[in-house]
Amino acid sequence: MPDPVGKLPGEPVEPPTTGSDEDTAVTQSPEEEAPPATPDAEVRADVSKTPSPAMAWLRRWLTLREAPGMAEAALLGVLAIVAALGGWAIITAGPPGSRLVSPYLLPSIGETLKSFPSLWFDRSLSISILWSVGRVLGGFLFAVAIGVPLGVLAGSWPRLNALLKPLSIFGRNIPVAALIPLTLIWFGLGETQKVMFIFLASVAFILFDTTSAVQSVPDRFLDSAYTLGARPRWRRALPWAGFIAALYGLVVGFGPVLTAWLDAPPGAPFTVAPDLAAGKALAIRILVGSALGFLLWLPIFGHQAVGRILLPLALPDIVNSLRLLFGLAFGYIMLAEVINAKHGLGDIINVSQRRGPREHIYLSLIIISLLAFGIDRFILWVQKTSFPHVKNVQT
Repeated sequence: MPDPVGKLPGEPVEPPTTGSDEDTAVTQSPEEEAPPATPDAEVRADVSKTPSPAMAWLRRWLTLREAPGMAEAALLGVLAIVAALGGWAIITAGPPGSRLVSPYLLPSIGETLKSFPSLWFDRSLSISILWSVGRVLGGFLFAVAIGVPLGVLAGSWPRLNALLKPLSIFGRNIPVAALIPLTLIWFGLGETQKVMFIFLASVAFILFDTTSAVQSVPDRFLDSAYTLGARPRWRRALPWAGFIAALYGLVVGFGPVLTAWLDAPPGAPFTVAPDLAAGKALAIRILVGSALGFLLWLPIFGHQAVGRILLPLALPDIVNSLRLLFGLAFGYIMLAEVINAKHGLGDIINVSQRRGPREHIYLSLIIISLLAFGIDRFILWVQKTSFPHVKNVQT
């Protein structure tokens, strides 16, 4: 093929231009070219593309799983409370005869607040709060002492989990109200019945959640522990297991003694073991409690993979579950105090339902909610302080 005219051999050959390019070059004139964009025009274009604050907020609402900030979450919570109080004020506004809802069913906010002095002074609200909190703490801590170590063992040894799983399912699905006649038959009308009601209503949930938390620990941590030489060391675990066994023995042994003292009439003489039979019963309870604590905690402390790997890694989830379950247990206080309660918020609600005033019912419900919320926030603070590395804590 001959070289183009005017080109020496070895020089690069320029590609020929097509007619369309030439036509385009000819038809485009400097006057028809678009003017360069000015900075003001660019700013106006950006502003026109930026959504309004209301539209941006609406988009955040519609975005799946986008968590709000702390200030926004607090504001939304306040708005919900204001909306509830506003609805309460609207349906109870006006004279008693012209309200949307009868004051017998729902008193107004003002009427409810005016009854607070009589609730505090005439019905000993402060003492009732102490009794209710003590009953819930006693039953729930006893459930923690049984459910947590048993859940750790069940999560570590699957065959034990298979053995306990039917009991856990039964305990979580039984109606809570059905526990009232059972505990009355088993434990009588005293304080033991109320504490054990909270215990039975909570222990199955604690067992299930603790087992799930231990099972969720990845197996790679166990593989690393075994590689580094983790193995059972029963002799080193004996002092710790013995110490915890002594604590369990004291609680199980003297717990009924404490509840019997609380049930005794004021000024009545009371002794720990008034006769030989009571002394034997006390010794048996101490022995049974000590054996229970020893058997629950010896495998945990004795096996390094359980005590140093599984339990520490599952502990944040266990504490978070206990925090949520405590609020559930606190809500059972009315059922626990439904029969033969000297004091307590549940007793105030039950008596007010029969005799009045009805305002005390709503005040007691508000106080129960505030107490549960305050304790929940305290446990949440302890949880975040103890486990600062854990993210996305359920609040």
